[in-house]
Amino acid sequence: MSPLATRTAACLMILPLALSAQAQAQDAACHDRIAAMMQEGGALDAFQRPPHRLVNTVTAPDGTVRYVFDTIWDTPARSVSGIKGGGTYTLVIDSDSWIGPDLTGPWTKAPNQLPPDREAFQRKQMAQMVANLTDTACPGALDLDGNTYEVVSYFTKTDPDDSMGGAWFGALNTVYIDPDTDQVMRWDMTDFVSSFAPEISKDLHTQVFTYDPSISLERPD
Repeated sequence: MSPLATRTAACLMILPLALSAQAQAQDAACHDRIAAMMQEGGALDAFQRPPHRLVNTVTAPDGTVRYVFDTIWDTPARSVSGIKGGGTYTLVIDSDSWIGPDLTGPWTKAPNQLPPDREAFQRKQMAQMVANLTDTACPGALDLDGNTYEVVSYFTKTDPDDSMGGAWFGALNTVYIDPDTDQVMRWDMTDFVSSFAPEISKDLHTQVFTYDPSISLERPD
């Protein structure tokens, strides 16, 4: 083999290795970016999210809408939610809950099994989901419905929780973030798995966020 041919063959052998190393570096950077978003103060940290309304449309794999959730979030510990047309909504303030006929009540005290320190509980689950991140992707800017968002996707799950009988859950997430405000505007979830479901659910949850600083949820009288 001539010297030129030898050098060409060597370059052809090295090129795939270089491309592989570059791809691995990009994958690692994407993983680290999403993990940072899930940390305190990041775009995926619910505790930094301003008050907002959330409409969650649940669609079957064949495209049929199963139901639509209406939720108002003041903070991660203060919310009211229910299924549109379902006739029952739940108001949660810290570790107490009430039920009522719509988003505005009137409210009747109801029992629940919420942990006494909900922030600590939710942050523990978030730390588990950071540790369990897989299938991360950072496709970058994407135009949707006339708006441009930064898009990230990932699969994650919680660890089994002994205090809840070993329960755990997870899903594939695709999140659309406003690059100007660094706030989530849409959050799609599918491929749901859990300790209490025998098979993967292919239902699609499409959550649309509308921010409203006037939202304030208080304990009923």
